[in-house]
Amino acid sequence: MLSLTVFVFLCQFFASNKWTYPSYDAFSAPLKAELLSDLPSNYETSSELCDGCLNIDLTMTLSSLHHPEERCPLCQILSKCLNKDEIKETKIPLLEAQRYVRICAVPASQDDSVWSSSIKPGLPVFLQSGSSSHFKLIKEWLRLCDEGECSESGECRPKLNAAMPTRLIDVGENKISPTVCLILTDKMRQGIHYVALSHCWGKPTEEQKGSWCTTRKNEEHRRTQGFPVKQLPQTFQDAIRVARELGQRYLWIDSLCIIQGQGGDWGTEAKKMETVFRNAYCTIAATSAEDSTKGFLNRLEESNLQYVTVPKSSHGKVYVCESIDDFSGDVDEGILNKRAWVLQERALSRRTIHFTKRQTYWECGGGVRCETLTYMRNENLSFRSDPEFPHSIMKRSRAAQVELFQSLFTDYSNFGITEVTDRPIAIDSLAMALAKAFNTNVSYGIFERYLHRSLLWQRSQDIPMRRIFYPAGDPPPSWSWMAYHGHIEYSIIQDVEWDRSVQFVRNVASSMENDSNVLEARVRRLQDCEIKSEGTKHIIRDQNDNEVGHLCFDIQLDHVIRVQTNNEVRYLCYDTQPGKAPIEVRCAIIGRETGGKDGKRKYYVLFVTECVTPPEFGKFERLGMGWIQQRFILFDGQDDVVQIL
Repeated sequence: MLSLTVFVFLCQFFASNKWTYPSYDAFSAPLKAELLSDLPSNYETSSELCDGCLNIDLTMTLSSLHHPEERCPLCQILSKCLNKDEIKETKIPLLEAQRYVRICAVPASQDDSVWSSSIKPGLPVFLQSGSSSHFKLIKEWLRLCDEGECSESGECRPKLNAAMPTRLIDVGENKISPTVCLILTDKMRQGIHYVALSHCWGKPTEEQKGSWCTTRKNEEHRRTQGFPVKQLPQTFQDAIRVARELGQRYLWIDSLCIIQGQGGDWGTEAKKMETVFRNAYCTIAATSAEDSTKGFLNRLEESNLQYVTVPKSSHGKVYVCESIDDFSGDVDEGILNKRAWVLQERALSRRTIHFTKRQTYWECGGGVRCETLTYMRNENLSFRSDPEFPHSIMKRSRAAQVELFQSLFTDYSNFGITEVTDRPIAIDSLAMALAKAFNTNVSYGIFERYLHRSLLWQRSQDIPMRRIFYPAGDPPPSWSWMAYHGHIEYSIIQDVEWDRSVQFVRNVASSMENDSNVLEARVRRLQDCEIKSEGTKHIIRDQNDNEVGHLCFDIQLDHVIRVQTNNEVRYLCYDTQPGKAPIEVRCAIIGRETGGKDGKRKYYVLFVTECVTPPEFGKFERLGMGWIQQRFILFDGQDDVVQIL
């Protein structure tokens, strides 16, 4: 049993955004000197600072700051940063207000600054995107991680002799070569490194796709003769440049390494996404590019931030500027990470370089590094950057594991996807990785180990979901959220006893390998109640109009649910077509609360209806999910276990 208190705690646990900033400085002196030399000009001379800022005490509270003077550059920055409506903690020291104002030590040496847990070396502005120092910093991140300096003992690196994608792009060893070549990896020696690109396709025209995608018609030419870099969209060109600057010869890009169009192998290659991203040396995330043509090295929001160098603060020489590191806003809220396919690409990547609209971030099992040299960790969100995803979550409780897959699937259902029929495929590799870690089977987003909780999903918005039409193959079953287009959420249920009749059975007729996609459950009739539509909600009420249950339909029903009397028992049913018999609404019992009085005890159910066309006649399909009090379920002594398709 899982109490509501535990679930609320877990929700807060995963939703928290508490970053810590460990003290860490392993960058080489020459690199730090080069980074400093590339900084833009700034206010530095002591004569420009007012008397209050000249020897500013960084331990003073926000409420103790003197009235800003118009000509003092530090006063202007502090006034701008700290004049925010959300600042309520006026008693905190200036050093601890880094959420609003950035104070960092000069990274070149420790002679002029007093480094502490509150002041760490860093840069006050961003580097120029695509500059020599920019790429040197990224290479330094890779070196530190390769050598285990990220605090993960080198586990972030891909394993030796790991499986490779079917094809790769050979970008060559010449940084300015005008061509690249498509290669097959079956005869390549083991241990070859490659980088993978995670990006938004956007909505390319057929002409655009024809000019840059690999097809059966141009595959051989691309392997034997190569093809020009300039022929590719800007995002691909930028990825090729990054790979070359990092000294990585091989690159994986989906539309170039998977054969597109007629006769293509997308169907088989799409199932290998776990291998592609988990075994990549690192992933290049084009976080800021809304489509393939935009690129990500030419930042649209290049920094014009002002900063002040204070030579003689209470903590020595420091930089002061507005707070500029925002990993959650730049990465998590970036356009790339709102796309469905990218959720598993990011989760399965061992380490990722995020090229955002403002700065570049490094993410690995050791935490997050910023272009400003800030080093951040968030233990509550460490599963996102787990190099062996989802290994880190297995050290936590079963409740935390449930919360993990529920939060991932909830987020996924909110993300955009161009082809809605890709909804099961775009999450398949991630779901399989979770199932392997949970030591269980998964079928269309439903884990057998957590079967009951997996089934208790519902639409999360007032707008009904839409059933997805699959023109070929086996569509997801009605009990899976993958069968619908729309946003979902999971019910928070406390103190529950699960019904043991709920189980998977093998569907021998399915063409899907290793998929147990037939659900068995105990189905009962409803009695002496009616469903009333109240706005977008459906409330189950008794004959005295008391609320005795709640129903959330997955899709919009075109017909009103009404009460029908049969042998003095009042059933719920709805009409389908004129002249046809009404369809009865029943409930598949998933679990019941362990507390409460008999008769009024809540039963958590899937609302189902019987299929009326062969060959499914006699089986049931899901209509929605909800709860109902025990006394309104007809228990007639029969153990009516049926299949739900």
